[in-house]
Amino acid sequence: MLNRLPEFLYNFSPTPLDPDFLLVRNIWRRAEILTEFKAQVTIFTEVTVGDGERPEDIATAFYNNPFYAFTVLVANDIVDVYSQWPRSITQLQEYINQKYENPQATKHHITTEVKDAKNNIIVEAGKVVASNYQVSYYNGTTTVTATPVVSVSYEQHEFEENAKKSRIQLIKPSLIEDFVEQYFKLLSKGRLELVGTAASDINMQ
Repeated sequence: MLNRLPEFLYNFSPTPLDPDFLLVRNIWRRAEILTEFKAQVTIFTEVTVGDGERPEDIATAFYNNPFYAFTVLVANDIVDVYSQWPRSITQLQEYINQKYENPQATKHHITTEVKDAKNNIIVEAGKVVASNYQVSYYNGTTTVTATPVVSVSYEQHEFEENAKKSRIQLIKPSLIEDFVEQYFKLLSKGRLELVGTAASDINMQ
């Protein structure tokens, strides 16, 4: 896929009068293309990554082609598989044990749901709050004060974040061939020239 990216000259020299250009691939083009495709929400379907499944496993299962693993990453804007792809349960537990001295310690507190007598939601669940958070509300006949707070450990937080990563978007199998064809066409379009030394200096032409 990298071979299909357009090339541009990047100036590695900090001195304008003494340029040092190198021909490189335009990796920023990928983000621009993703924005175009994300607007077409009807081409995506949501799936949940199974324990230990890799992008090539997903591609093989859904498209019968492990090469399409790159579309799994592109569709979910994943550029770093190590940090952005969901870890297996074993990998996650090892990661947590290495990262935290006490994984069971409290990271933060969140709310539990509170409803009044008419079933109106007073407090939504999952909002990060202080440990002493309280809410008072009229419950039909009297004013009630509640402390709808529970603690979340570092371990619990990491498992919840990993679960979020497990919910991914895939190009529908019936559209994958067209997607790949159009993706590589767009990938090859355009030319970038760098007139400075930072990514912010890149201008599309």
